[in-house]
Amino acid sequence: MNFENIGELALRDYKKVKYFPFGNDAGAPFILTADPLNYLEAWINAEYSSIIKDKSNNRPKLEKAKYFTRLAKDFYKSSKEAEMPSKGTLIYYSFLNLVKVFLIMNGLDLETQIEHHGISLKANSDLDLKLASGGNGGIFIFQEFAKLLGKEIDTRSGVELNFLKILRSLPEVHEIGYALNIFPDTKRKFLPVEIDIRTDLTRKKIYYTLAYEKKFDKIMKTHKLEKNSCKELLSPIEATLDNQKKYFISTFRTSYTHSSDTSWKICYPKLVNNINQLNINTMITRRGYRLYLDLEPSHLHRLSSTLAFAYYIGTVARYRPSLNEKVLKGKYQAIINEAVISCPNQFFYCLVSKITKQVCAIPMAKVD
Repeated sequence: MNFENIGELALRDYKKVKYFPFGNDAGAPFILTADPLNYLEAWINAEYSSIIKDKSNNRPKLEKAKYFTRLAKDFYKSSKEAEMPSKGTLIYYSFLNLVKVFLIMNGLDLETQIEHHGISLKANSDLDLKLASGGNGGIFIFQEFAKLLGKEIDTRSGVELNFLKILRSLPEVHEIGYALNIFPDTKRKFLPVEIDIRTDLTRKKIYYTLAYEKKFDKIMKTHKLEKNSCKELLSPIEATLDNQKKYFISTFRTSYTHSSDTSWKICYPKLVNNINQLNINTMITRRGYRLYLDLEPSHLHRLSSTLAFAYYIGTVARYRPSLNEKVLKGKYQAIINEAVISCPNQFFYCLVSKITKQVCAIPMAKVD
């Protein structure tokens, strides 16, 4: 297929429709906030105030969500004043409490069962984490989080996670990891991509195109875009007017009525679910979200990997002082420090967007 005949960008109410994995409506505007946790608290308060007759018993749920949001805020505020390794513990508990808000808002009733982290640091290992099998009853926070993110983990026989593989699964520190040779004998795996949602000229079908710069062919395994699941989801396009990029079109197409709100509410989630199968990671910047396709996807969702990273550094700080000297202050110190700085903001913006089903973004005028 020739790119010049590929149709046009899809618009809703004269706004470009973009891909976001947050459960938002098609064409949703950015919610500009310099403090996503503070915005979440305000959003919960607004939801609470809007309840007139609580037939669905939502008030108790929102009260718990507000409580855990405050804890997430306070732990993170404290972490800014602390140094490593105690900083790692405070960041983990900030993440953990925000995850609880996500679980609560998705219908999980906390306080009714014993709650477990769901993950532990193996006693005889420096770099391996183990996921609980779930056979002892109660709620396993890590596993429930993974399930709601769409990447459920089968832990019937126990699953081990290697800390270095977790680090490599964090797009925030991927490049610095390769600059420091932390991941030898591997290639970079997060491919910067552009995804455009398009419609045919009759505006009766909707689909998407994906593009990346050809220069990445030399340093990444981009051939994987034409293999396995990617081959089923994407087909190459000839783009004679742009020799710097490679283009693909989705095999998925769905009918829609561009002027119908009901049609958008049906077709946009279908489109997002199809794109999600490509293992796209979102990164927030002051110019909006950038997209990265994971060429070697982990069985963990990116946010689960971030939570596992925080658990590791927090647990080492609390229980393994000798390991702290060996790992957190060894050759991994620079990449860990970078992750400690860069991961929280990404985690907060992405997860708050998922909780509120809105696209939370950083104001361009924000000055740190």
